[in-house]
Amino acid sequence: MSFDGTWQVVSGKLGTDSIPLPATTLRIAGDRYTVASAEGHDTGKLTWGGDQAQPTVDLIGMTGEHRGLTILALARVKGDQMQLCYAVDGGVRPPSFAVRPGSAVVTVRYRRVTRDPS
Repeated sequence: MSFDGTWQVVSGKLGTDSIPLPATTLRIAGDRYTVASAEGHDTGKLTWGGDQAQPTVDLIGMTGEHRGLTILALARVKGDQMQLCYAVDGGVRPPSFAVRPGSAVVTVRYRRVTRDPS
């Protein structure tokens, strides 16, 4: 399963509530990522883990607002749709995509707009 490519934000949720997100592009190339939006630009490293049934990813901020932070996320891809699920406070990785109402967990849905050759 390849996550490489350019992805655009489609929607976001905090807990089970929809939240507005700025137009954002996420580019993944192997173990590197770049996030760009009107609110800023971040780059960093990715450490993939888990298994095919439940991939995990650690996003390690190198520049921008998330520099020095590590975000522990769940990931899933179905076709050209991807979801990332992580704790807002940078805490522990959520155990699943089944998020409880009122929880401090963000789920962001992306659509792949380009696929980088592997």
